Amino acid sequence: MKALAIFVIGFALGASIILTNPIIFGGDTLLRLMHRDRLVMGHQLPMLQVLIAVVSKISTNPVLVRYMDAAIGGIAGVAFFWMIQDLFGEKWAFPAALLFVSNPFFLALSTVPFQEMLMLAGLLLAFHFFYTEKWPASSLALAAACLTRYEAWAACPVLALAYIWRRDRSPMGWLKAAVLFGWTPAVWIVANHGLSSRGHFVIESSLTFGRLQRYVYLGWIAVKNTQIPVLLLAMAGVWRLHRDRVLMDWRLFVQIGFVALFLISIPFSAHGVLPDPERYVTAREAAIPIYFVIFMSVLGLTKWPRWTWAIVAVSVVLGAIGGHLYVWRETSKPDVQLSYRVATYLDGKMIAGERALILSKPITEDMLQSYLMKARQTGGEEGLRQARLELQQADMRGTDYQRLVVHSQLGRERLLAPPAMCGEWEAVWSDYPEAARELAGAQPVDVLRSGPLSVTILRRKCE
Repeated sequence: MKALAIFVIGFALGASIILTNPIIFGGDTLLRLMHRDRLVMGHQLPMLQVLIAVVSKISTNPVLVRYMDAAIGGIAGVAFFWMIQDLFGEKWAFPAALLFVSNPFFLALSTVPFQEMLMLAGLLLAFHFFYTEKWPASSLALAAACLTRYEAWAACPVLALAYIWRRDRSPMGWLKAAVLFGWTPAVWIVANHGLSSRGHFVIESSLTFGRLQRYVYLGWIAVKNTQIPVLLLAMAGVWRLHRDRVLMDWRLFVQIGFVALFLISIPFSAHGVLPDPERYVTAREAAIPIYFVIFMSVLGLTKWPRWTWAIVAVSVVLGAIGGHLYVWRETSKPDVQLSYRVATYLDGKMIAGERALILSKPITEDMLQSYLMKARQTGGEEGLRQARLELQQADMRGTDYQRLVVHSQLGRERLLAPPAMCGEWEAVWSDYPEAARELAGAQPVDVLRSGPLSVTILRRKCE
């Protein structure tokens, strides 16, 4: 019953954000919803996209995918509950899981189709089944995580070594460990002739001093997106672990080993982000450090049993508020707001048979020079050639267009983009390269504004 309660609470917290904020934020999230049946996109692993494709057979309404994401967040909370129960007993599992499902970062990620919560759900289930010696179940859960994000691969050698050390040190034990906990990465590498298909990349061997700043950045993201009581508990937990080494059993070494391998991999990630790809990676990489902070907070929580529920109650309230604020900040950006407003405007104005030409800022090859350079560095001339072929098939219509299509009920066939020439309606973004020419002498039907951006709505007669 407690596990069910955790799922319901986690799902309800995510659903409350979805109900109060219908806008989908993020870039990868839009691509996944634009190309629901394309299971492998770029260097991304396919597990989440498989689920999106399955759910989309029921309905293409994006809210259904969002509720699926909220359910995945609840499942991750249940997996954390079971794992903490394995490590510290049932008394601490329920309050610890409440801290997990109410984390504002996890709540925000549970409202749109990002991969991190599915990865954590798979990892935590793998750890739980491993601790309870359910080896096939652990292997399958780890496979799901490994087919979601590459970060989960760090758990493979850790669990394999733990299996050998604890269960079977014979040559057959080594073979079993390799098969149980290494089969997914091995199959993936063989199928793709590498970590990813040609023209894409995951890691690179070069290491610069600037890349060490990625640790500082992820640390800041983790601190900023974790409730203050949880941070204080985590610090108390680290201090307690330092003072009382009896607590350091093999199960904790599994957790520490996984996080350590993940941290070692961070400077070698080939996917840095702007404004400085050397010093920054996507903020979502902080999901694992945040998970570990919550994990360590359980050790701190056990020091003050009388105050447990007061601390948890305050943390849950702060987390719920923080989750709403996080999503509000992401969706209040002018470009995000404007695309959504144009989508709802056209939904309300266009009648059957009418089409709209969307003139928004496209993606140009100049914007992708860093990607092409990285493809060449990691894959040579063949990698560059494959990257150019990939771009020829890529959706270059830009984020504004993608966001509008995802939020509109009209369907992609009625929302046109260049090279289409005409629609009965036309929406011209102020930062569209040829906006001045398109608007010259035109009589706008309406102008929608958000911050410094605007979209001019026109009516056209198509020959």
